[in-house]
Amino acid sequence: MQENHFSRVLVAIDGSTSSMHAIDYAISIAVKNDSQLIILYVIDFYKYTHLSSSIILAPTFGSEKYLEEKSEAEKLMNKIKENFKLKINDNTKSKNLKTEIVEGAKSVATTIMEYAESENVDLIIVGSRGRTSFKKLLLGSVSSNVIKNAHCAVLVVR
Repeated sequence: MQENHFSRVLVAIDGSTSSMHAIDYAISIAVKNDSQLIILYVIDFYKYTHLSSSIILAPTFGSEKYLEEKSEAEKLMNKIKENFKLKINDNTKSKNLKTEIVEGAKSVATTIMEYAESENVDLIIVGSRGRTSFKKLLLGSVSSNVIKNAHCAVLVVR
């Protein structure tokens, strides 16, 4: 049996606990396989454009929330970059890390899958549940859709 080699690993995060656990798995897999690690944060742009157009008294509310989320995503990515450098203790491998914050005009799952395909990713890693309040779900809708429709292997982390 041939051992799988993942040359490009993508982990999609949203700041939730399970997505932060997914980063640890992604780092381990990327280091073991000497893979490029891509950390992707998708901002659901639709919810902000829909939100701002539906609020008559404060039309900038959606854009303020969007900018707030983008700022938080940037802070999170910077923290992840620093942690990655500390964990690998090898500056030559730090070039193997790429972070991206993208605005999803489509669903978050579709944005993740399209990005992964465009980057020729071999493995997508996602958390089992995101930041939504639907804690009764065993598997989040984003991770479920990625599992069903991704072009490559998917690892779901709790």
